Amino acid sequence: MADICAGLNVLELGSGSVAASMVGMVLADGGARVLKIESPDGDRLRTVNPSGFLVWNRGKESLVADLRTAAGQASIKELVAQADVVIEAFTPGTTTAWGIDADALRAINPALVHLSITGFGKTGPLAHLKGYDSLVAAKAGLWARGGFGHREGALLYPVPWGSFGAAMQSVAGVMAALRVRDLTGRGQALDANLVSGLDPLDYFVSTIVQLAAKKGGAPSGDMRASMSASRFGVLLVTKDGRFMQTSTMLPHQGKALCEVTGVTHALADPRFAKLPIFDSADDAQEWEDMMLEATREHDLDYWLPRFLASPDIAFEVAVTSEEGLDHPQFIHNGDVITIDDPVHGPIRQVGPVCHPRTTPMHPTRSAPRLGEHDGTFAAHAFPAGGQPTPAHPFTGVTIVEFGYFYAMPYGVAMAASMGARVIKLEDGNGDPHRSSFGPEVASNKTTAGKESVSVNLRTPEGRKLAQEIIATADVFLTGFRTGVAEKLGLGYEDLRAINPRLVYVHAGGYGTDGPYAHRALYAQAAQAAAGSFGRQVGYWSAPEQNADMSVIEMQAVVLPRLGQVTDGDSNAALAVVAALGLAIYHQQRTGEGQFVSTSMIAGNAWAYSDDFCSYAGKPPAQLCDDEYFGTSALERVYTGAEGSWLCLVVRTDGEFARMAGVLNPSLAADDRFSTATARAANDGALISELQKAFSTRTAKEWEATLSAVRVGCVEADLRGQPMVTSFEPALREAGLTIAFDHPFYGEMVRAAPPITFSETPSRVGLPAARGQHNRSVLTEIGYDSATIDALEASGVITPPV
Repeated sequence: MADICAGLNVLELGSGSVAASMVGMVLADGGARVLKIESPDGDRLRTVNPSGFLVWNRGKESLVADLRTAAGQASIKELVAQADVVIEAFTPGTTTAWGIDADALRAINPALVHLSITGFGKTGPLAHLKGYDSLVAAKAGLWARGGFGHREGALLYPVPWGSFGAAMQSVAGVMAALRVRDLTGRGQALDANLVSGLDPLDYFVSTIVQLAAKKGGAPSGDMRASMSASRFGVLLVTKDGRFMQTSTMLPHQGKALCEVTGVTHALADPRFAKLPIFDSADDAQEWEDMMLEATREHDLDYWLPRFLASPDIAFEVAVTSEEGLDHPQFIHNGDVITIDDPVHGPIRQVGPVCHPRTTPMHPTRSAPRLGEHDGTFAAHAFPAGGQPTPAHPFTGVTIVEFGYFYAMPYGVAMAASMGARVIKLEDGNGDPHRSSFGPEVASNKTTAGKESVSVNLRTPEGRKLAQEIIATADVFLTGFRTGVAEKLGLGYEDLRAINPRLVYVHAGGYGTDGPYAHRALYAQAAQAAAGSFGRQVGYWSAPEQNADMSVIEMQAVVLPRLGQVTDGDSNAALAVVAALGLAIYHQQRTGEGQFVSTSMIAGNAWAYSDDFCSYAGKPPAQLCDDEYFGTSALERVYTGAEGSWLCLVVRTDGEFARMAGVLNPSLAADDRFSTATARAANDGALISELQKAFSTRTAKEWEATLSAVRVGCVEADLRGQPMVTSFEPALREAGLTIAFDHPFYGEMVRAAPPITFSETPSRVGLPAARGQHNRSVLTEIGYDSATIDALEASGVITPPV
């Protein structure tokens, strides 16, 4: 069986772009020939993030071409004649000036799918800003942690969330555009951006702040105070200083935690009867204190087998990403692979983003040496097409979704924004996410663009009805643990028998089978397994920082510094949408279905994949200082005048020289700062010099001044990401957010669809109420009104409220 991307020729342009590299990586993993165009000095990632370069560029070829020259530009134009996909990640206007932008290249090859990835989009008031991950996150409000931070102001976390998000969204977009090309014979231009790549991190708070504003209250993106009387995730600490991240989302999980830690007396206390919800913040804190005191009595070696023995405790031990490579479930899933590199030897690293059973993805070749390939594409035929252009990229694709909460459903919602028809199966109570933090609040994002059928799958009639819906679908996707769907007649073998061309996607917490597959998993524990503690809060998560502290001391000093960005669900959602794009493309080309698996832990390993690797001589990942100002003087948040905060990212000698020319020309001449090596050796002194300069003007002024000379500097928005998404006019002007009429709440604002397509636009779908589409879907598959009435009367389907 041919690989999913076999026969595709891909050109990748954009030195130092994490997002472009990751898109190319997925396509190469899928069997595409990916030719990476590098400058004579090589891709910047080779030096600033060598581990990331090795992982994100596996399976590719390297061709040196100076795109600033006529010869380099001519080489691209020659190659593009036989290219299927171009991935480009330069600052807006750069490739236009070079004569190799989307319009120019598509004029040479109308069948070309051209993807451009920018930081803030190509137009609007933010387009001129540098698109480095930390800058985009600061401008989008992600560095404003509110009550989840241990200090005032901006806190920086060195994770490329915007790039990872844009990359996975782009993979789905590219595969959708290639699907359209198979139909029409024509390519198109796609645009992705890092702001949209960050949007999955805002699970529901932007909805909450807008509803607060509608009620006349003062909206705030800081959710810590409103969650003080709950303990959905408790961070426990052992005697030897190891952290265990638990997720107590449901009452039986809190009960199991009490039993294993020996705090069973708490279960008889009426104050704790509704855990993980409590009547007061004081009650919640007292319960957490008891848990901490208990686990602090013994080492991890004592607790780990006891926690593992209880299937009702959802937890993971806090590890670094390198330590995560040894997790038994990662290894079982094939999420850890080893590729031999001619320079570094064996490299253990993250496996494919998904595991298609019939067309497995099997990367085997390490990243290329600079310029080691000849860079020619063999001539090949492009699709003849001839069919009408669909309204949207995934028009004609039907996905049936069976799963709850955020990770898998939001991944499917992103596919719905690209035009897929999504039918959500849920029981009479509905997805529990519908009632999280208020009626239909959290579901604002996860049901957008979907249809809902509310069916009782515990009845034979309900199972038959579901199977009839799936019989004509293209994809069935479930996020439940293995065994749930099978008990309800929705297992892979059951559905393949009635629909042989069905793509069956299992997107569970730990995977389809293996030592942990039977366990529940939620966001905070999922990210912990992949190394979020080591990467986000590495200094304070080290055991030696707390080993001699009492629980009270630890609560005062260490625990407040372990507040993380919760990315466990969002990372998983992004892996889901990428997997869907790959699987749909293969099915639409071949007419063949297959079983595809991905998992929450896999999506999180991909988000941390530049450190989720191990090899001899690997340099340590760049971590923040102990107060989360930054990784160095040149990727850091600083205070400006009037209480403002700015984020600075300087990557090249040229950028440093231009910055010094504005701040203090003597900096460039100072021997301590004259070279990159000298700057690294004198980092503390450079921080002092820069802070002194930045204190003289506001962050807004510095953003304008330094951006004008092409230096990466933005004002860090301290309102928080949900507030910025909801109320920032610059995002609306740039087309990065849109207004829509919510069926229950009236006009609302949300992030725009993540990918812009030139020929087949994305769509803005409304959230669906539970059971809203019972009658329309059942009528479509042949049920008349009387039969539907009878099914309602018997409780097989539940009408909407």
